[in-house]
Amino acid sequence: MNIAIIGAGLSGTNIYNLLKEDGNEVKIFEKARGSGGRCSTRYVNDKLIDHGTPYFNAKDKDFIAFSEKKVKEKILVKKNNSYYPLKGMNKLCSSMLEKDDFNKNTKIISCKKIANKWHLYDENGMSYYPFDKLIITIPTPQILELELELPLAFQSKLKSVKYESIATLLLYSYTSQNIINPKLLNDISFKNIIDNSSKYDYEKFSSYVLHLNSNICKEENLNNKDEIKEFMIKKVYDISGINLEKSFHVMPHFWKYANVKESINENYLFDEDLSLGICGDFFKDDNLEGSYLSSKRLYLEKLT
Repeated sequence: MNIAIIGAGLSGTNIYNLLKEDGNEVKIFEKARGSGGRCSTRYVNDKLIDHGTPYFNAKDKDFIAFSEKKVKEKILVKKNNSYYPLKGMNKLCSSMLEKDDFNKNTKIISCKKIANKWHLYDENGMSYYPFDKLIITIPTPQILELELELPLAFQSKLKSVKYESIATLLLYSYTSQNIINPKLLNDISFKNIIDNSSKYDYEKFSSYVLHLNSNICKEENLNNKDEIKEFMIKKVYDISGINLEKSFHVMPHFWKYANVKESINENYLFDEDLSLGICGDFFKDDNLEGSYLSSKRLYLEKLT
């Protein structure tokens, strides 16, 4: 069976892997330059900066088993009941992909059912077909932007999902720098401050990821990288007196669909007649664990 998947985050790569193990022909399409989604990793020469998920915990037994498998594969390492990446969090997703099946830098904008087969079209006019089934794992606003005839019930449920955005600042320096201090850690402006370089025991390389509180991001109406960079640099200086640009290379990032605030109270969506499935972190269980569970449940209950 030929199957197309849109989105190469954890949901997409996990369900890809499960379907490939069953002997299916599977192609996965991702608009970004690599897999990972919120498990993304930035490469600075030979150094790594996890600017999405820095580490995670696992509660569900299936997700624990999956995580432990990745520990054995030397993708993750377990510390104090949390799972950390060994060589970049993006490896959690890329380790499940075969290169020839992965279409990166490919933004699908249209999905059409022609003669009972799915035909996909990207923003450059390229077409990909035929596929027996289509699985979509991208955020709900992006699904609704596709040229795709969805059942009305699907549309209503997807429109009900609410997200919050998070602005982040990535810092790195080829010197030993320390910005962790009580003033920054205790200020409500920041949801999290991650000492990224300590995860990899780097010498003469410092890197941090600062996550701005989502409420502040909304109140300040921060919508582009220049605004984010200027606001966060000033905020750090006002709180701590640290001039980031003097000591670090500074890279802003904006996660428009960072966290799910209102989700769909189901495990996934699937239409048998259309051979169309939707899974991701916007169903019953959210965040990284939810992404995994939604994709596995869709696979087990509808695709085997």
